[in-house]
Amino acid sequence: MAYNSWEPTLDGLEGNTMAQPRVFGHDAVALTAGTGAIANTGKRGAVIYNGSTTAQNITIVTEAGNQVVFKQVQPGTVVGDKTPMLATKLIVGVDCVAIY
Repeated sequence: MAYNSWEPTLDGLEGNTMAQPRVFGHDAVALTAGTGAIANTGKRGAVIYNGSTTAQNITIVTEAGNQVVFKQVQPGTVVGDKTPMLATKLIVGVDCVAIY
């Protein structure tokens, strides 16, 4: 795969701002690492929240299919912090939540 050859196809904007999935979470589900694809991430990934009480390394598979380790994700924050990453799989991490 060439660098940056993956191009997502995003749905166009519709409705009002509150209905936009890229702006607000609509659902959340607790995750168990290493159990395969996160449900309902076929079209768009989910943001991963660190619900642990301590910082931890979290490994995800991105929408582009790359496995990435995020080191020392702080409790109460999301993977990528100020630039949240969308994941299709959680490989390593405890007490994590997928936010859709």
